[in-house]
Amino acid sequence: MHRPPANVLVMSIVGLSAGFLVNGPAWSQQETGSSRGPQMARFGHEDPPERPEDTIRLATYNVLNLFDHVDDPDLEGEYDDLAMAVNDDRCRALASAIRRVDADVLALQEIESLEALEWFKDTYLSGLGYDHVASVDVGYYRGVECSILSRFPITNVRTEPDLDLDQFKRVGQGWAAKPEEGARFQRSPIIVDITTPCGYGMTVFSLHHKSGRSNGPRREAEALGIISMARRLLQEDPDRNIFIMGDFNAAPWDKSFRAYLENGFFDAQSFRTTYKPNPESTLYKTHESDRVLDYILMSGAAASDVVPGSATIMGTLHPGDEYNWRTDEPPSGYASDHYPLMIDIVPDTKGP
Repeated sequence: MHRPPANVLVMSIVGLSAGFLVNGPAWSQQETGSSRGPQMARFGHEDPPERPEDTIRLATYNVLNLFDHVDDPDLEGEYDDLAMAVNDDRCRALASAIRRVDADVLALQEIESLEALEWFKDTYLSGLGYDHVASVDVGYYRGVECSILSRFPITNVRTEPDLDLDQFKRVGQGWAAKPEEGARFQRSPIIVDITTPCGYGMTVFSLHHKSGRSNGPRREAEALGIISMARRLLQEDPDRNIFIMGDFNAAPWDKSFRAYLENGFFDAQSFRTTYKPNPESTLYKTHESDRVLDYILMSGAAASDVVPGSATIMGTLHPGDEYNWRTDEPPSGYASDHYPLMIDIVPDTKGP
């Protein structure tokens, strides 16, 4: 398969690297003051874009506590897994969203286990071709992990839950104070190597950075760890196609996100606007709270294969502003508090 014309690639990379960032704290400028009931696609697009011929679609989706109905004796009390078991209505809503996105490679977050993912896939995603599954228990106390569904063979799977995050230097300005000594990943990313039938190879990170207003230092430490892991791979092969996807729990202007850009990774939606008076800004929000939290980042080689403008957020049912996720049952048809983000790539198998 041939690489797109050079002028298209230049436009793609320039667009990816020239995004508009708004200064300010993520947790204040991204708040919403609206008061509306449940509605479809309040944020994102109502439908995914049509996929161009001979492309591969990648997507990321935080599916919000996908727990099965099998009791895990290691999860009891406050974190009892059976109390979190996902019901049929939400499973069907999640499956509908995944079917509509129709990704060839899907990075998932907040999956209970490999067994839970296999159950969900076999029960609700039959016929979609996700014959290759990866999910690894990394010891997170709440019992969720990052995972991958793929239509293409997964040739290698790894995690680094014990990576010492203290070792990485913070170069330049804008960093928060270092977290406590002995910092480790709250939830290690899962990293997989995938090879497509046409010979296109890729390395995909599915990540879920630590959440919470006060955890910026931990997110920065985790970002430095993932950047180090990815750069190590690029030192081995500068032309490696790397996709870093998931729930970053950060706004575009936060240091924990910008650190990736400062280290040479490209943001698939750098063209987004978060300026609320601009109605277009709703198309770029990935969370029901009117925030941007989910991203797809790419190495230089991978970025050159992206179909320009293909990065899209697909909205699902918003529960309404009176909904309290701590106490209320979500409305029927509700899938997740996050929305899937996708890109299309033209696989270059010839190399530079």
